[in-house]
Amino acid sequence: MPRTSSGERLYDAVRYIRPVHQYSAQVVTEALAGSELTMPMRAVLERLHDVGPQTVPQIARWLWVTRQGVQRLVDDAKRLGHVETRPNPEHRRSHLVVLTEAGRRAYERVHEDELQVLDRIASGLTPGDVDACVRVLSHLTEELRARVDPTPGRLAARGRTAAG
Repeated sequence: MPRTSSGERLYDAVRYIRPVHQYSAQVVTEALAGSELTMPMRAVLERLHDVGPQTVPQIARWLWVTRQGVQRLVDDAKRLGHVETRPNPEHRRSHLVVLTEAGRRAYERVHEDELQVLDRIASGLTPGDVDACVRVLSHLTEELRARVDPTPGRLAARGRTAAG
């Protein structure tokens, strides 16, 4: 039976998120094979590339992973020369993680390859299709984020119902 309500149709779209995430992770992992970067390290480099210097806790909150996990990734990236740490004028104990020039080049090289793959995939879609997809996923992300407490595993009071 076809879905009729907007919520039911949106749920149909949500069902694709997990496989898209899993397939994209596999494609990125395969593309990184043989390089010194891992997919999680690539995510840290991307965050620093996009927003500039951040603390380990800030990166962890954005990526929804533990601070300890991000610290290990930062330590590995630092050892490879992709990031460095600097004193944080706002907090003595929480240093800023900064992308080095080598880290910027490594991220941009990987990202350019990813964009070429995505350009091939997008060739089967109209620009309007892509714009609508971005708009829907952005809205869904923001609405769901607003319903989740920043503490992993806890729902926020806003918008919470018995059904979740």
